[in-house]
Amino acid sequence: MIRAVIVGGACFLAGVALYPLLVTQLVRRGVGQHVASYSPLTHRIKQGTPTLGGILFCLIVIATWVVADRSREGFIAVFALVAGTAVGGLDDFINIRSLRKLGLPAWHRLAVEGFIGLLLGIALAVAGFTHQYFPGLGAPNLSWGIVPVAILALVATSNAVNLTDGVDGLAASCAAVAFFGLTMVAVRSGDVHATLLAAALTGAVAAFLVYNWHPARIFMGDTGSLALGCVLVAVSSELHLLWALPLLGLVFLVEAASVIVNVTAIRRYGRRILRASPLHHHFEEMGLREQRLVAAFAAVGAVAAMFTVLYAHFAGPA
Repeated sequence: MIRAVIVGGACFLAGVALYPLLVTQLVRRGVGQHVASYSPLTHRIKQGTPTLGGILFCLIVIATWVVADRSREGFIAVFALVAGTAVGGLDDFINIRSLRKLGLPAWHRLAVEGFIGLLLGIALAVAGFTHQYFPGLGAPNLSWGIVPVAILALVATSNAVNLTDGVDGLAASCAAVAFFGLTMVAVRSGDVHATLLAAALTGAVAAFLVYNWHPARIFMGDTGSLALGCVLVAVSSELHLLWALPLLGLVFLVEAASVIVNVTAIRRYGRRILRASPLHHHFEEMGLREQRLVAAFAAVGAVAAMFTVLYAHFAGPA
């Protein structure tokens, strides 16, 4: 536990110290966010806010792994983090350079994410992380069946986190509480590699949240959201909690589901169920202020993380 506190605290302090420098450099280079035309009117003033902020918390976590771990188990999660950062960075680069495009074409991005999920699944199978807790079944061995599950989980989770990143502080706060929950699970299970990475992610993302809280001075961009989704799947899998991801990332799940429901209703019945989607835009349209919205969603995420910790406590070995 002491190691987790030290690592998390060090990453938090590093982020708090370095983010002002990154914001300054991004402003000087004109690296600003393009706001989609379908976004709520209140978001138009955010046009030009520095983006790519996710690259710093990813670099902090990678540096922590290089300095303090360098294990094969940790490398699997770091690979997922780096791969998600690379795809998201390309997406952001296209968004920044082009006024007409808001990133990679959807099917191109899904294909790349699927490939990352394939590589992650193979790595998990080779490293022996094939036993995953499932309610009522203990921890059945998925063997190579973990590969298609990892592909589905990575594509779904990375895009769900990306969809959630639409309000100042929302994705970062929900991700921070999820990684804090994983830190608690890792500490209890005695997994030093997962403890280090989960604690580093908690601290680094919390530091980003200091500057991403409304009114945001910087956005994480797809660079950060896709990276967080990918590494969330990797760390959860290493802690044998792959099946618990829908609970751990409950807010992300609901956000993604709201988009599917609303788009399906519009296409099939010509009318929308929600005023806007993802769900956070629906509440914005109803007049809920961003700070209260984020606090409410983060509280739900914290409760979900707590139940995930309890689930791991009773499902895992004593």
